[in-house]
Amino acid sequence: MANRDEWIQVSATRDEIVRSNVFVKLEDGDGWRSKPEIPTAKEILLLQKEAEGLPENHVKQPWKSKEDYLEAQYEILRREGTEGLRFAVNNYIYNSNHGLRQDDDEHKFVYTQVRVKSYVMTALGPLARVEFMPQRAIKWLKSGRLKPGSLLALTTKADKFKTICKVAVVAQRPYLFGLDQTPPLVDLMWGNPEDAVFDYDLELVMIEARHGYFESSRHSLVGLQLAAQTDHKKDETPSFIHQNPIMDFSPVVRQPLADFEKLKSLRDFNILSGALPDVEDISLLDPSQLSALHRMVSKELAIIQGPPGTGKTFTSVEAIKVMLASRRKRPGRNPPLIVAAQTNHALDQLLGHCLDANVKILRLGSRSDREDMRPYSLYETRRKCSRGGGGKRFRELEDDRHTNINRVQALVNSVFGDSLIDPRELHAHGIITEAQLESLYDEEMETSPELEKLGPFSLWLGDSRIPAQIIRDRQPLVSETLEADEDFDYERDVENIAYDEEDADRINGREVKLMHVWTGKEPGHFKSWNHRAQRLLRENDNLFDIPQDWRGAVYQHLQSKLVQATTPTLAGLLAKYVEICKQRRALKARQDIDMVFSQDIAVIGCTTTGLTKYRAFLAGLQPLTLLIEEAAETREGNITSALYPSLQQLVLVGDHAQMSPRCDIRWLGEHPYNLNVSLFERLVNLDMNHIMLNQQRRMRPELSHIVSPFYKNLQDHSSVQSPQARPDVPGMGGRNCWFFDHEWVEETNSDNSKLNDQEAEMITLFFVYLVANGVSSEKITILTYYRGQRSLLLRNLKGHPSLTGCYFNVFTVDSYQGEENDVVLLSLVRSPLPAYGRNIGFLDNQHRAVVAISRARQGFYIFGNVTNLLEAKIESSVLWGSIFHRFADQGMVNRELGLPLVCQNHGNEIWIKELEDWADNAGGCDERCLETRPCGHPCTLRCHAIAHENLPCSSPCFRIVPECGHSCHGLCGERCFHDCERFRQEKALAKQAQRQDTSSPKGKTIEDLLLQHGAHDFGHEEPVKRKSGTSAGSPARGLYSHLGEMPLRPLDDNWKNAEAVIQQKDRELDGELAKRNEKWFSQRHHVQDKWMPTGITTSGIRVRAGPIITQTLQLPNDLPAMTTTTALATGSGIPLRAGSGAGPIFAPTSSQFPNIAAVAQPELLIEFEQDNSAAPESGMANETTRELEDNGEEKWLIDFE
Repeated sequence: MANRDEWIQVSATRDEIVRSNVFVKLEDGDGWRSKPEIPTAKEILLLQKEAEGLPENHVKQPWKSKEDYLEAQYEILRREGTEGLRFAVNNYIYNSNHGLRQDDDEHKFVYTQVRVKSYVMTALGPLARVEFMPQRAIKWLKSGRLKPGSLLALTTKADKFKTICKVAVVAQRPYLFGLDQTPPLVDLMWGNPEDAVFDYDLELVMIEARHGYFESSRHSLVGLQLAAQTDHKKDETPSFIHQNPIMDFSPVVRQPLADFEKLKSLRDFNILSGALPDVEDISLLDPSQLSALHRMVSKELAIIQGPPGTGKTFTSVEAIKVMLASRRKRPGRNPPLIVAAQTNHALDQLLGHCLDANVKILRLGSRSDREDMRPYSLYETRRKCSRGGGGKRFRELEDDRHTNINRVQALVNSVFGDSLIDPRELHAHGIITEAQLESLYDEEMETSPELEKLGPFSLWLGDSRIPAQIIRDRQPLVSETLEADEDFDYERDVENIAYDEEDADRINGREVKLMHVWTGKEPGHFKSWNHRAQRLLRENDNLFDIPQDWRGAVYQHLQSKLVQATTPTLAGLLAKYVEICKQRRALKARQDIDMVFSQDIAVIGCTTTGLTKYRAFLAGLQPLTLLIEEAAETREGNITSALYPSLQQLVLVGDHAQMSPRCDIRWLGEHPYNLNVSLFERLVNLDMNHIMLNQQRRMRPELSHIVSPFYKNLQDHSSVQSPQARPDVPGMGGRNCWFFDHEWVEETNSDNSKLNDQEAEMITLFFVYLVANGVSSEKITILTYYRGQRSLLLRNLKGHPSLTGCYFNVFTVDSYQGEENDVVLLSLVRSPLPAYGRNIGFLDNQHRAVVAISRARQGFYIFGNVTNLLEAKIESSVLWGSIFHRFADQGMVNRELGLPLVCQNHGNEIWIKELEDWADNAGGCDERCLETRPCGHPCTLRCHAIAHENLPCSSPCFRIVPECGHSCHGLCGERCFHDCERFRQEKALAKQAQRQDTSSPKGKTIEDLLLQHGAHDFGHEEPVKRKSGTSAGSPARGLYSHLGEMPLRPLDDNWKNAEAVIQQKDRELDGELAKRNEKWFSQRHHVQDKWMPTGITTSGIRVRAGPIITQTLQLPNDLPAMTTTTALATGSGIPLRAGSGAGPIFAPTSSQFPNIAAVAQPELLIEFEQDNSAAPESGMANETTRELEDNGEEKWLIDFE
């Protein structure tokens, strides 16, 4: 009985925690605790002078009170999320007041012709589906605009923010059936349901800020308000450890222990004894790691600094294993350990190590790129637990939700239905009088089917009734130049705002459309007619007394008034719907909590943003321990807001000398607001107890020497001093680091990003040299501070003929935190003309500099203007002077001679100062090779590091050509040929024979393979005729073939690589192909599918479509619809898509087409050879097409799986 009572009490406590975190109670008044989750119009419309009153964020002294601390964190963080939009709206108002053009600029994006098209009633809440027009055509797949979670401000076209400002959040921005439409569509969530717009004809203007990202702070703001409602007890040692101080350190042992007593002492170690466990010779932990681990598992607050290569993640994983082993010793059902990281990549890495240790995990969030994480998502875990329909209460809420949707639909139908307005609705809302209503219901009026269908207004309008689409089509949708925005951070930018992974790809729900089907014709000779239409309505009790020419205008006025009259009711229904959705979310969180305990999940992981986004669920678990990786990159407010009342232990692991928190509003990151100072850094600077890991295992000693000024007592582990573990960079003569100085002038691109063309070319040629000397391209990383330089470097590398087929690691410094590689090349870019003064931009940021100089294991080479670095300003002189002198005192710089290379064959030293110095360098020196090739010819090249077997011979070839018996006219390293008629005839006959050969996969067409493996299943009695949409004799490349004959040949490469190529190129062609499809559905291309997506038209034509070609087979009309997704098309002859994008799906299963399914084997991957077919007139000869061309042959893959 006691156990049952205890269970009831625990359950009630969890219920209360979840509800308090979903239904946040705000205080009354105007203080920070009373502010709603979504900013109000008042905040967005603040003038600059009104917006300057922010509290200071003290980072060099303790706070006097918890209230002051939380208020400062809240107000500064909220301003960071809203300041960009506030400034953008004020800029729009200023331009409007001064008659200036409202164009996109450096502060904002302006969207016009904005209309609310419908509402999507999702489980997340009601989403307004909005159509809009940007000021230029956007490459949405490469654009950072309208990121989910972005804050928007809307006003009417007429008001221009004078009195109307509606705040909304982007809920999702799907491409298919969304941004790919004309006009584009995006789903918004209103900040206040009372702001909801239900009039499609109301034209709005929408403003998006270029700076600031509200979603990154949104959930933390709510968490800070909740933190103010709870108290934390301060205790050096957590109470759960006081109660059970015996901990198990045996998981750190890396070898079997024969000493049973020692093993027992590790399993029953008293953590309060003050001593460290004796594991020095039986674990991989160095002394500093062991001290850190001891503090992590025993103290209320543990701060662990891990310089580059010192094993931060390894130490965290060892601590987690000890915590979990000790957790099993405590009685009862213990809550899981919560782990978090700033980035999804770091989180997956940490959880991956937990999996390796057989730990049962759960991962929150849907942004993992690792397939091995997918089974541990919340959605997959629910599915495996077969939670069914969610129980009686869940079904009740779903019934309430659908009832609400039906009420919304019914009310909308009364306004926007297929018929004309019901006059009784107008009378009920006081829009027309009793007399006007009766005038429409004359008993002597003749009835007709049309009158009964469309209502009394049909007869009254007469010829003035027109389809509403006619008026909508009058407004041209025009965009100017095509724009591809700068690269944006996919780490946080593309996921929608759903709480549930079930909705991670797309939030779905019933769509309630708002558009009128019918409307009235406007008087053609008046531009402004609304006032007269109102007067005519007031003056005529008998509506038939209104002149026929004006009835259409009056009807439009009546439509508008009815929308206005019903808007408060609709807004109330939406508010009720939001409440139901919150109850549903709370119930799901509560059920998930029970699932975690029933499955005995030991570790739950999420990003630091997820700590507050999933707060209801996580706080309801009542966790005791929270471990945060990359804590020095996490904003203080994000951590403070995640300190749930139950927490007794906080472990912060990071390095404040590397990347600091990201602040989107620069002035808020600086003094006195200090938003870019993390809690980790602040506590370390306040001399809180912390431990620094001090043995680095990444860099060669000469490389760690460069980093050492930024870390006291950083030591080299013995492993990095071994020549076998860290060999010299080949071709550099033992110079494993170098600072190359130049004075090449920088440039600025259209995105206002910096680049340096000559520096990029020098790095490219050095990259070529390293590869020629045997360094794998995958083992080289190029870092730069600027996206413009990154793009330029990638373009140069991909375009260099010696690097065909190579893999390139080119990153910005900011995105490479936590990564490493054998060789790192750093491009500093900045080198302004002396007349403009010295300037290094944000190269003076020490955090970025430390990341940049600490990524290499074996070789590190910097390229930049030393004079500019040392003379720009005092801060840069101190920072880069220290780095430069670390190169100089090792003799690793020569500003006069440049970059030294050492030939591996002859030991000669070559100096490279200018681009011309590379000349025809092939990875060696200037001497001639003179060795004999395997073919017998002497090598005529300069000294090179590449083996002769991999270099084509350029000597004349005298072999006999088998096709004609003549001597070869080509070079030794080329395919033999002779320029004679007999040779050409033999080659033509051989090609024809290859195409006709159907005895093997080589040369087979798709139909050949289908027929061979069971084409009778498709109703074929004889081989199928191929339909061709090409013009005979038109010279074109095979890539442009449509419905034409395409010879196929086996593919030698791995089939997974083929699928990746298909998916990549398919995405690039989405925009072009979408224009050709009348109607299509989307499906992802899964590896487990037996077929690529195919289509079937209603006339029975089965279409197998690749990104470029379409093959067809005639099918019987009664072909069964055996699809895993809907497979419909609107008519025959429609060009349908396939691949990873969209298209009507026809997916044969093995049970229905067993013979066809047999085709689906990995070795049957095929690629198209060149064919002469007509090029379509669709403008597809674009950059994507040119990238596919290679020596006169297109390489395009079709996966037969």
